[in-house]
Amino acid sequence: MKKMICFFILALGIVCCSSDDNDVKGEFKFVTQYSATVTVGGFVGTRERVFKLGEVYKGTDKGKETIRVRIAEHSQLNDDCPNSWCYQEFLEVPREFLKFTE
Repeated sequence: MKKMICFFILALGIVCCSSDDNDVKGEFKFVTQYSATVTVGGFVGTRERVFKLGEVYKGTDKGKETIRVRIAEHSQLNDDCPNSWCYQEFLEVPREFLKFTE
């Protein structure tokens, strides 16, 4: 009985520590034109941004309906957000607009 309890605790520990991290990170290419409203900061605020066929961005696919792509690099302007100079670094894009590139 004691061995069975020890085995159960050990098995439970292994299952709890295993990673379910199936995120696919890499570059994603737009397979069709996509339009989105993005935050650009400053006096402009927001604007319509059109992503053209063939544009490539780094991103993460978590297996959901959307893929998260980085549309701008991080800078000191985005350190103390929210403020009027903050801008959007990431965009959630429906997966049918993107293709993983190797």
